[in-house]
Amino acid sequence: MKSGNAVASLALFLILATLTACGGNDANSNSQAQADQNGKGENAPVAKTNVEDLAMLVNVPYESEDVVWMDFPKQKKIVAVLRFSQSESNHLIVDAEKVRAPQQTTITSESWFPPELIAQGNVTGDDALNGLSYAANAFFQDPYNDGRITRIQGTDYFILEMSAK
Repeated sequence: MKSGNAVASLALFLILATLTACGGNDANSNSQAQADQNGKGENAPVAKTNVEDLAMLVNVPYESEDVVWMDFPKQKKIVAVLRFSQSESNHLIVDAEKVRAPQQTTITSESWFPPELIAQGNVTGDDALNGLSYAANAFFQDPYNDGRITRIQGTDYFILEMSAK
């Protein structure tokens, strides 16, 4: 019986020693480096979904049904993807066309965009989203007083790109 306990204890010790030898500080730093490469590390920007937080930075004069946005403080830039109802979309376009005529635009799809837009970008093969860009004056709020809003072709989504002058 003593021999069986000694063998079991020795086996348990060897298993624990092997498992702890495989870990260590380098394993965590390697997994952190992998997370950073994938854009999921602690310092990677995170997309936000709260329109009230967005409204603290830029004017949001139309009621959105969905929003996802990112703030890029180093570039003094905000990019938001907004989905509006048909009536709000029409209102936004009428107001924006009073400032200037729309222009054909291509925007590169980002990994944090809604799945519908990512899929549409993948169809083109180069992550391109085509649309009409409009003046974004209705969204201006200090310090973000420059930018455009683009309606993505075939969708109810608008991409707002604002920057500080």
